[in-house]
Amino acid sequence: MDVRGDHPPVAAGSNGYDDVARRYRTLVEQLPLVVYVDALDEASSNIFTSAQVEPLLGYTTAEWLGDSDLFVRLLHPDDRERVLTAHSRTHATHEQLSVEYRLIAKDGRVVWIRDEGVIVFDDDGEPLYLQGYLLDITSEREAQEQLRQMALYDPLTGLANRAFFHEQFQHTVSIRKEPHQQTALLFLDLNDFKNVNDRWGHDVGDKVLATLGVRIQETLRAGDAAARLGGDEFAVMVPSIAEPAEAVRVAERLLDAIRAPIELERRQLTVTASIGIAVGGNVQEMLQESDAAMYRAKTQQDVGYAFFEPELDTAAVQRSRRVIELREAVELGQFTLDYQPVIDLGAHEITGYEALLRWQHPTKGAVAPLEFIPLAEESGLIVPLGRWVLEEACRYGAMLHAEMGRDVRMSVNVSARQLEHPDFIGHVQAALAESTFPPHCLTLELTESVLLSSGEHTEQRLAALKASGITLALDDFGTGYASLSYLQRFPVDIVKIDRSFTDRIDSAGADLVLLKGIIDLGNALGLNLVAEGIQTQAQHEIVRGLGCHSAQGFYFGYPTADALRELAGSHPSEALSSS
Repeated sequence: MDVRGDHPPVAAGSNGYDDVARRYRTLVEQLPLVVYVDALDEASSNIFTSAQVEPLLGYTTAEWLGDSDLFVRLLHPDDRERVLTAHSRTHATHEQLSVEYRLIAKDGRVVWIRDEGVIVFDDDGEPLYLQGYLLDITSEREAQEQLRQMALYDPLTGLANRAFFHEQFQHTVSIRKEPHQQTALLFLDLNDFKNVNDRWGHDVGDKVLATLGVRIQETLRAGDAAARLGGDEFAVMVPSIAEPAEAVRVAERLLDAIRAPIELERRQLTVTASIGIAVGGNVQEMLQESDAAMYRAKTQQDVGYAFFEPELDTAAVQRSRRVIELREAVELGQFTLDYQPVIDLGAHEITGYEALLRWQHPTKGAVAPLEFIPLAEESGLIVPLGRWVLEEACRYGAMLHAEMGRDVRMSVNVSARQLEHPDFIGHVQAALAESTFPPHCLTLELTESVLLSSGEHTEQRLAALKASGITLALDDFGTGYASLSYLQRFPVDIVKIDRSFTDRIDSAGADLVLLKGIIDLGNALGLNLVAEGIQTQAQHEIVRGLGCHSAQGFYFGYPTADALRELAGSHPSEALSSS
């Protein structure tokens, strides 16, 4: 056996030894990995290493061969014991070596290695040496780490995301503690953060959140964990406290760190936070209780934090439970859409539908929209939920369009949180593109309160949507503020007259005069008018006689998941009878 180090051991034949050795050496030198032969001693002393080791780790083959301790020294400290144990096991059992670990290159780089080796035996079955290869898997490991970061951490702040934090929290709570020790959870919400986004834009808002993420991380003690739960909500877990004062000290450090001025692009911003604190040993209860305490902390901002108190926070806990159920409903897809027909009063036919969101709770049954939509709006869940509604309504609208061979309009309600989201236009465009639903058939309905609460980018976004061919409707007209100014300011195509103006028009003269004034105004402005809440034939005839263009209500058809059945009858009375 040749052990000179310039090429690996090769079995000698009676003729052609040099030729075989030359071919083997050429093959080894061309492989995109390091081939090695190690002795079966305690330190796995090197017998041969191919030349590829130098560009990989910076050490020459001579250095590798001449220093019997080099391999052990280059092992990453966190991997050393595991790797040496694997080598020892292979030496003792003769099983295949297969292990991944880190080596420290000559220039300080950390190189991930896959080490695969086998024991070579002589003709008598005696072990001779370990022969294998080292493959650079640094890029693969970095890609894996990136995927891990994406799966477990919030990309904006670098803190744990909601799912990973819940996993950490569950594990921490399950660990046995001394009788006087408990886990504390601090739920943190920024105060009036919407104003930062509205005034400076979402890019600045994201930079503020990223800065605060770093500050929160820097306040943590060893063993503490922090997460961004979503939006401007954060959580900090303190694994073990002996008294409430320890949680207070953590809260005060967080509040001080957050309120410190933030320098961004030659401007200085200051934000504050409110913190709810829960102490105990049940994950779900603590999440709800800390959330409830946080809302009470917002009412006492001179302190900035509050502990959960059952007698004060019961209503808030119930709200928190509903938010958790709502979040699960979004994740599990417990929502459906019903479609209510919109009738062209002149042509006496159904021209489109309004998509209405429905929640079928697995144990409580149907949940009224007024019970969950405001909660979805407050919690921010309306953004993913609203995106789903857009996608589903456009998909169904495209199916109706194809089935009937003519335009069928689809109306979708849009919330303030959706309209403010920087990707909202992209959500609309994606829903149209994926469904192939014509943009001119989509109507986005916005209430006056939505326009009132929206930020400075609202007009630009509405103009962009209008430019793409989408129709804009002002819903619940007359129930909000400064309606006439909205009609002048925003590019509205349709005005939907609220049902409060049509409820009693067949029996009250004053209401009829008011409705006539609204319709006359809309017609003078060249708007398409839709009367909502039509439930009787008399109401139908009155709004048509006053010059209203379209209408919807139970008289024409109840909301249904099967709009095709409704669309089969073109006359309103037929639609009503089929419903």
